[in-house]
Amino acid sequence: MPSSAPTSQAASLRDLVRRTEVAGAQRRAVLLHTDLLPPSLAKAHHVRLARSALDSLAQADRAQQFELSRGRLAIVWRNRDGPELALAMGAIDHLLADLPAEQAVAPGQLVSLFDLPEQAPWLLDELIERPAALPDGTLEPTRVPDAAMMARLEQALMQADISRFMRWRPVLHVTGPSPTPAWEERYVAARDVAASLCPGYRIKADPWLFHRLTRSFDRRMLALNSFSQAWAPTGPFALHLNVASILSPEFLRFDAALPGTLRGGVTLNLLAADILADPASFTFARNFARTRGYRLLLRAACPALLAVLDLAAAELDYVQVAITPTLKAEPDRLRELLPRATMAVLTGLDPDSGPNWARTNGFSLVRGR
Repeated sequence: MPSSAPTSQAASLRDLVRRTEVAGAQRRAVLLHTDLLPPSLAKAHHVRLARSALDSLAQADRAQQFELSRGRLAIVWRNRDGPELALAMGAIDHLLADLPAEQAVAPGQLVSLFDLPEQAPWLLDELIERPAALPDGTLEPTRVPDAAMMARLEQALMQADISRFMRWRPVLHVTGPSPTPAWEERYVAARDVAASLCPGYRIKADPWLFHRLTRSFDRRMLALNSFSQAWAPTGPFALHLNVASILSPEFLRFDAALPGTLRGGVTLNLLAADILADPASFTFARNFARTRGYRLLLRAACPALLAVLDLAAAELDYVQVAITPTLKAEPDRLRELLPRATMAVLTGLDPDSGPNWARTNGFSLVRGR
């Protein structure tokens, strides 16, 4: 029966993957998730374009193609360093380039890459049937990683091209008649890391394991912003970091490579849980950062946290706060929790009316899209 074809192809792919494990044969595999295409690209001809983007891989050395359930396509080939993958990813980038912001899909969400036999267990896991797509077109990951799996992910992350997972968004001054750039916020998109390197896993399921993983994010991000010409910052920017990362060798190399023109224009974004877990380390890291001219921002703060955290004693420059309907109706409440309104970086506001609301209520900084 036609419906059994994907099942048969999946079984053939599983057999091939297991043979690479036994033989130690070096292969690369790509899995195209056509079921994750956003609504505006979910038409039949769009699916054909997505699949044809992998045509170069189908011509690679010893390439084998597998038709899987939900219209997904897998290709396994030899010669990991050949040009075929770059051609395919360029075609995927082109397909996704014109999506509106609200439907944006990163290539790492649409295409999962696997190095075999090292990542064979992850590809085999991906061949297990997963739940249907959620209303926004994504799949809810169901598998919870253990410590061993997260260690494998850390190792894979250290070898991956981290620029694929880097994202940025502006923080804007809104005191004037129109918003102007204040700095650029740079961070690693954890969701895209999971979708590409360990699809189907909820990497945030265990907060402590995920916190450990974010230190790997930090190391790779610091290296990228230190030495990559393509990512070299040209103006003020911010990095999401753990407190421990500020005291790491990677940060010292980043600090040494920072151009003098940017000295004093870099903000380090920290989480309250990381600050409170080890106050002594935070104090040491803060004092070191201060002597080097860095600014400090508290990420993802809420009124309950601000009510118990002594911001003045913490000597933070900025506090990032999501504006909820309650806070929008009672802006005085937020002003009372802050030593000064100008230290607030507001998120969650409407991009059109939000800047005017912030300015009217005495707030000067808003995070954009």
